[in-house]
Amino acid sequence: MENLNIVLGATGQVGSYLINEIKRKGHPVRAVVRNPKKLRDRTIETRIADLFDARQLMEAFKGGTTVFILTPENPASHDIIGETQQIVDNYKLAIQAAGIKKVIGLSSVGAHADGNTGNLVMSKLLEEGVRDVDAEIIIVRPSYYFSNWLGYLETVKQYGLLPSFFPAGLKIEMNSPLDLAKFIAEKMITPSTSTHQKLFELTGPQKYSAADVANTLSTLLNRNVTAQSIPKEKWSETLLSVGFSENSARNLVDMTQAVIDNKTVPEYASETIKLPTTLASFLEQQLKQ
Repeated sequence: MENLNIVLGATGQVGSYLINEIKRKGHPVRAVVRNPKKLRDRTIETRIADLFDARQLMEAFKGGTTVFILTPENPASHDIIGETQQIVDNYKLAIQAAGIKKVIGLSSVGAHADGNTGNLVMSKLLEEGVRDVDAEIIIVRPSYYFSNWLGYLETVKQYGLLPSFFPAGLKIEMNSPLDLAKFIAEKMITPSTSTHQKLFELTGPQKYSAADVANTLSTLLNRNVTAQSIPKEKWSETLLSVGFSENSARNLVDMTQAVIDNKTVPEYASETIKLPTTLASFLEQQLKQ
């Protein structure tokens, strides 16, 4: 029987690329979503499940051999860490009930860091939650996504400003979510060889700063673009103004500070995998769409 690959978060930036990549390679894939209308490809086998409903997840995982799981993104949450723990517990129940053979967990570079790291705690909870599951466990820790900058494109085009919570010159690890999806797809469709946990930390070809992003956009858009660093005392106010709850805003602020404090670096620097796509290549491709 051919492996059935189950993808959660299939309408998100990584999950949507991932289901397309698995399908393109000719392997069976099932998308687990809350709202199937958001799926770009309606030919994909789909199950509807709420991550807070363990029974729905068990049903969605039935017949699957490999599953891709991730932490929730809910800016309106009033207890994002508590909700993450509940969802991870439900993942574990569904994985065990369905007899899943391989679990790919999307974590984050910096998940190993101790202290008050905000959203990175969610990644740590995911890693710890599946550690003792009876399956092959693959943890993938990517760096900051190039695509996170795309949300500012209208501001860039209209005002020539690229807002950032990071200091303009701070260089951090970044990568393409398309490269990440290709990497994960390969791990999902490759037959399982063991039940040992594997960890992969992924970055792009080099570090980039907000100033680098602004300069790249200047070239691609043929206009002056300047990185505008938002002062720390304005972070919470800015997030609240775009719909974040106080709880979610606080966790994102704490994670941002962890990045600035250089906590979000690979745990095993010598073993880090460098994904190929450059910032300029990624942004150029996205601007053509």
